[in-house]
Amino acid sequence: MKEGISDIFKTDLKSYISIGDKIKVEVKEGYYRGFYLSRVEDVSDVIKIALPTDEKGRYVMLEKFTPIFISYFINKKRLGFNSKNIGRVVENGFKLLIVSFPDEIFRIEDREFFRINVNVSTNLLYYDKDIKCLIVDISGGGVLVRSKLKMGKGDMIKVFIPPLEMSMPVKVARKSISNEGQMAEYGCSFVNIKESTRDKIIRYCFNESIKQRKLINV
Repeated sequence: MKEGISDIFKTDLKSYISIGDKIKVEVKEGYYRGFYLSRVEDVSDVIKIALPTDEKGRYVMLEKFTPIFISYFINKKRLGFNSKNIGRVVENGFKLLIVSFPDEIFRIEDREFFRINVNVSTNLLYYDKDIKCLIVDISGGGVLVRSKLKMGKGDMIKVFIPPLEMSMPVKVARKSISNEGQMAEYGCSFVNIKESTRDKIIRYCFNESIKQRKLINV
């Protein structure tokens, strides 16, 4: 499926979260906005996790009620849910973060990845040429670009992605002629992308897939 969410679990949620699960914590706003690593330490009416750490192992001390998104793998499936930091506690000499228990847990298609349609006008940079184009869809692995520009497999370009306000280097992986006649569509893969950047793109795709799913179900 193209949607990022293939299942939504709303009952028996504790069976989908276990002590010892390694998790990725996305801080959605504030000074510590970004991605961090942690582990589930306790599951009851709330969830207790180890203080999140960055890539260098440094702890982050989040303000109370900071919105976060937690994702993890279980049985080769990627799951995720929205939560909030609701406090801290010290147990057995270790500081733990207390986060709210989710109302629902999503199963997220892995990143090679679910794609979402965006159809957004933008520009690409091909050598010294600044060319108008259309981003048809996006995923954690790359973008599908529609343009009059003639390119070949393996060509390197840079594409500005307006929804994310970032310019990304990509490599043309495939080419096809679109229904618009003179236009061509190029499947492009991200090049030398940081995992934190990829996670940001995946998170955007996830949020957009929720919006699209809600529109379909209206």
